[in-house]
Amino acid sequence: MKKRFLILLLAPLFINAQTTEENNEVKAEVEKQEINVITEKCISGNCMNGQGTMQYQTGVYEGSWKGGLRDGQGKYTWTNNDVYDGQWSHDQRHGLGVYVWHDGSKYVGNYSFGIRSGYGIYYYTNGNIYEGTWQDNLKHGIANFYHKESVNIGGKYLNNEYVSGTGINQENYKFKPATQ
Repeated sequence: MKKRFLILLLAPLFINAQTTEENNEVKAEVEKQEINVITEKCISGNCMNGQGTMQYQTGVYEGSWKGGLRDGQGKYTWTNNDVYDGQWSHDQRHGLGVYVWHDGSKYVGNYSFGIRSGYGIYYYTNGNIYEGTWQDNLKHGIANFYHKESVNIGGKYLNNEYVSGTGINQENYKFKPATQ
């Protein structure tokens, strides 16, 4: 008798849990379908091979295409107003490019398959400038860090951290990159 009572008592919970799980699966499937509905659309030109403009869910790309991938010179403008203008290869930033964030900071330099790599200059919004090498999107190697009103020359960075070097502070260092 106790077993039947427990079964009758717990049956609605089991049925409700099963229904909730089925509803979650249906919701997940609907979300997947919604994501696949018009996430990109060629709005002008040739977005397979040539010059074209593609509307994405996150922004707009205008530039060169090869085999349906961004390849060559192109500009991507995100919906938050970040902008990358430069070289692309196999649908990734690759080669020389300029990335400007919506807050005004800017990177001018090399990319390797989507990441900052090699030589580049980063302009901070406060007027400071980092000029040097990058690895995996991090400051890495020999670099100069220019403070807005002075300069610190000869530094070495490892994984975004300044580790050593000699500093020279002066207001008008003639080799300082131009303010962008």
